[in-house]
Amino acid sequence: MGTTVERSVLNRCFPGLNPITYGEEQCEPSHSYGYASREYYLIHYVISGKGIFARGGKTHALYRGCLFLIRPGELTFYQADEKNPWEYVWIGFDGSLCPELLEAAGFSDGVCWKEASQLAGAFEELRAVPDRQPSTELTLCSLLYEIFGILCAQDASPRTPRDYVARTADYIRANYALPVSIESIASMLGIDRRYLSRIFLREMGETPKEFLVRVRLNRAAELLKTSACTVTETARSVGYDDVYNFSKIFKKKYGISPVYYRKAAADRDQKE
Repeated sequence: MGTTVERSVLNRCFPGLNPITYGEEQCEPSHSYGYASREYYLIHYVISGKGIFARGGKTHALYRGCLFLIRPGELTFYQADEKNPWEYVWIGFDGSLCPELLEAAGFSDGVCWKEASQLAGAFEELRAVPDRQPSTELTLCSLLYEIFGILCAQDASPRTPRDYVARTADYIRANYALPVSIESIASMLGIDRRYLSRIFLREMGETPKEFLVRVRLNRAAELLKTSACTVTETARSVGYDDVYNFSKIFKKKYGISPVYYRKAAADRDQKE
């Protein structure tokens, strides 16, 4: 006899990955469900047994350790086997990162299922998450990221120049206040420094060093306008130990010294 356990989820509207629903079902023989549209993504993970999943005119025979994905707005059909009906766990979710993470995990438009026995532990954890607790949605969100992390590691594709450039830019944005060298970034990424400089210039229109200076000076200008940091403190906050050198570079970009930049910003605020 089939049993369904559906749990309550409070929609927290997390921006990246946001759990909507979760539960599990031990299906009766030949039990089916389908041809109903949803507004969120829905993943089923087969714990035991087998069944079929139909999407876009194609039918897939699935079994223990398989995962199938239903996208928002899709009409699909799935049915438990008549002799060995499946038991599955499901989780529904939405969020701005869904398309990007699904693509990184290998779910291009034509892909709707995968063998994913390595996810058994994560889905056993999901089954054990108690509902109606202060931690429920955060735990589900954490498990979703874990699931995508495992899938992305399995489907890892070769790095592209655009990926190296994006990683370099993000590293600089996160670490501009520290001593940053382009050579150390290239070493971290496992590529040649000259190659990194060349592809960065091609993609971004400036060298990594120019990008670093721009990020530092933009942040310095913001601090001078909005904080009580001294010029020396501002310089150190954006990665310059030598305040004289900082002032020289700042004046070259903005046409005035940090001291006069702060004064001009304060005067504008008073007039407004």
